[in-house]
Amino acid sequence: MEEVRGTVCVTGGTGYIASWLILRLLQHGYSVRATIRSNPAEGKRDISYLTSLPGAQEKLQIFHADLNNPETFNDAIQGCTGVFHLAHPMDVEGKEPEETVTKRALEGTLGILKACLCCKTVRRVVYTSSLATILYNSKRLEETDENTWSEVDVCRSNKLVSSSYLVSKTLVERSALEFAVRNGLDLVTVVLPIVVGPFVCPNVPASVYMGMAPIFGDQEQCKYLVSTYMVHIDDVASAHIFLLEHANAKGRYICSSIQTTIHELYEFLCARYPEFHISIPDQLMEIKGYKGTNVSSTKLLNTGFKFKCGLGEMFDGSIQSCKEKEHKKDLSFLTALPGAEERLQIFNADLSNPESFNAAIQGCVGVFHVATPVDFQDKEPEPVVTKRSVDGALGILKACLYAKTVKRVVYTSSESVVAFNNKDVEDMDESFWSDTDYIKALKSYGGSYAISKTLTERAVLEFSEKNGLDVVTVIPSVVVGPFICPKFAGSVRSALALVLGNKDEYPFLINLSVVHVDDVARAHIFLFEHHDAKGRYNSSSNVITIEKMAKFLSAKFPEFQIPSAESLNEVKGPKFPGLSSKKLLDSGFKFKYGVDEMFSEAIHCCKEKGYL
Repeated sequence: MEEVRGTVCVTGGTGYIASWLILRLLQHGYSVRATIRSNPAEGKRDISYLTSLPGAQEKLQIFHADLNNPETFNDAIQGCTGVFHLAHPMDVEGKEPEETVTKRALEGTLGILKACLCCKTVRRVVYTSSLATILYNSKRLEETDENTWSEVDVCRSNKLVSSSYLVSKTLVERSALEFAVRNGLDLVTVVLPIVVGPFVCPNVPASVYMGMAPIFGDQEQCKYLVSTYMVHIDDVASAHIFLLEHANAKGRYICSSIQTTIHELYEFLCARYPEFHISIPDQLMEIKGYKGTNVSSTKLLNTGFKFKCGLGEMFDGSIQSCKEKEHKKDLSFLTALPGAEERLQIFNADLSNPESFNAAIQGCVGVFHVATPVDFQDKEPEPVVTKRSVDGALGILKACLYAKTVKRVVYTSSESVVAFNNKDVEDMDESFWSDTDYIKALKSYGGSYAISKTLTERAVLEFSEKNGLDVVTVIPSVVVGPFICPKFAGSVRSALALVLGNKDEYPFLINLSVVHVDDVARAHIFLFEHHDAKGRYNSSSNVITIEKMAKFLSAKFPEFQIPSAESLNEVKGPKFPGLSSKKLLDSGFKFKYGVDEMFSEAIHCCKEKGYL
């Protein structure tokens, strides 16, 4: 018979560690009260991955709470015998000032600890900390244990991780421990490295993605793995429960089972997962990152805890979850569209296997080919991306020929197929093509995408002419406006760089050609239906400079801290010519939306989805 235990609270319940901890707590017989952030924009957040856990219907309660208002945690904590405090502002990219993040985390944590004191039932609080509170110091120790603390000045000088995360975690853990001693509150802290393993949350957790960077081919993330520490998510959950229940637990506990280097990690992954064709990059030796000391979990082990999982289990679990999440992709944003129940069918297909599109195309009168490998971060070699894109597109065109019913194909191209040619002109029409050698010479962000799009559109047009297939191509500029997909649309994110404070993207805004997403959709349908449509069509309605954009956004949205137009004069980058849509307009098409609608609707949508 399952042992019945007390009621515990888990803050930050939707996170990776918290959600797995909830799973294990329910299995251990605990009743769990999970808090999730009470952001109105996220009021309809899907938390079915929590509420559908085994035992959740009887023993899991969800409470809305926010670190900005610590009192909101009171109801969740009232009557609990234990509290696991995991909620923390995650600002690894440094989008908010350090003081803002630290103040919110500190006041939120102390507010939660005060609630634990007031309710009189909480026997122990387990606070989830991070090696960020230990590693960043000026001491050159061969081995680091719980007596070591990160130094604020060293945190601020670090270039890999934003100081706001490092400083806030360090100051919050220190303050929590000091508060506990001063007020007689039983509190232990669990200090974690990179956590890897399976997950129940819907998206790939940041720490899992970081650990799997060699598999994903993300060399940018590999800088965090030069000398790294890891632990399996199940060991993390077990350690939390162990430290709640262990009578003599006291103070800080490092919970880290594996220490490895980027070179050892690549060798391990290449040998264990040959199916992923993990290539060791030539520049691996040149990757610069934090070279750490030995991190000791002796204190935790000496209390009787045992780690169960090694590196193999960590990555086996991570990979399996990634595969399962892909197969269980949430398509409700499509299937819930008006008319979808009667007139929308979903087919699984992949550009790596062009034949997989045949069933979807069979019997259609038209095909809109929008799918393309999007690899702006150049995680894969350009020839690999290009081959998949070209082979996939030509496979789809062949299926259109074989179907005998397809009257026209509309292929979605990109401004990148005309913009990169080093020609000094004000506007570019459909006669312009990007120069792939010039793109390679630029060594620009997203070069593989621009090359693959250029070569794919050329191949599509050549195939159609050779085989008598009616194909038109649409060349949109940067697409802005609302979006129904659950993830932040990449083009919208880039266009809103001034709002988001993404300074790395400012150079791409110097002279920006934009078009509203609804105009793009309408142009596709127009060109499919327009009898005389032929060849390429630019689709861009406006050009706006970064200075004009700053003035417009500042006036329209004073709630955001937009850089002044004057300060943006220093931004250096390519000034791309505008896209001329004369051919499209001469065909009878009319754009409906201007810059105001594009940005207003994009920002409104981002607010609704909780991105702003």
